[in-house]
Amino acid sequence: MLQGFRKVQFILEKEKSMREFSLEGYRELLVAFKSAGYYFCQYNEINKYLFEGQPFVILRHDIDISLRAALEIARVEQELEVQAIYFVTLHSPFYNLLSHLNAEVMLKIHQQGHQIALHLDHITHEEDCARALAEIDVLAKFYPYIQTQLASLHSPNNLEHFPIEAFKQLRNVYGHILTKDMSYISDSTGRWRYGHPLDSEALSSRKPIQLLTHPIWWLQDGEIPREKLECWLYKEYLNTLATAKEFLPKLFGLA
Repeated sequence: MLQGFRKVQFILEKEKSMREFSLEGYRELLVAFKSAGYYFCQYNEINKYLFEGQPFVILRHDIDISLRAALEIARVEQELEVQAIYFVTLHSPFYNLLSHLNAEVMLKIHQQGHQIALHLDHITHEEDCARALAEIDVLAKFYPYIQTQLASLHSPNNLEHFPIEAFKQLRNVYGHILTKDMSYISDSTGRWRYGHPLDSEALSSRKPIQLLTHPIWWLQDGEIPREKLECWLYKEYLNTLATAKEFLPKLFGLA
């Protein structure tokens, strides 16, 4: 009787951790997909898996806030032999993509077997998508290993009315979502916008899924997204202060 109770308790605890926004919760989520027979693939493999009728996940991360958090998530994925695509932006107010520190982070993510591509903020270009996509060439000059045939949009208001078909990089990311060949599940704003992935109709029917996560929500303490963001901002302040002391030793050496 006691052994049976402990087994049920273990299952319930496992289920709880699987649904938490934590590093362990993220790990358990990926394991659950693998246990359900899902493959993790890249965008250029979509047609192959669709033709074979195999269930698959396109695992995508939009890096709006923290590259350091992205690296922690990338390590978990490498341990589980899962490949993901990281979309980084040149316009984040929170990180400098061309700094020495972030260049090292980008390289580590790449070396762990993940793809890196542009996260496009078309608003900064007055919604001129063609001009915004020119950033891919800029990014590739500094990071020749980035995927030049992929780009994700930062906060698209209405994807159905966006000229996706006119731009190959965007079509490669969103085309199969718009044609309903795969389901789209996102943790945007620190919550599952379309319900938890493990409760989704797509999973129960073994439909292909594009799963978008933002690493910041899985790494920080806090019960709600705002608390997580405030926690990250404080830690980032401490990190920035340490960097300033290293970069400006004469200034901080003054009495």
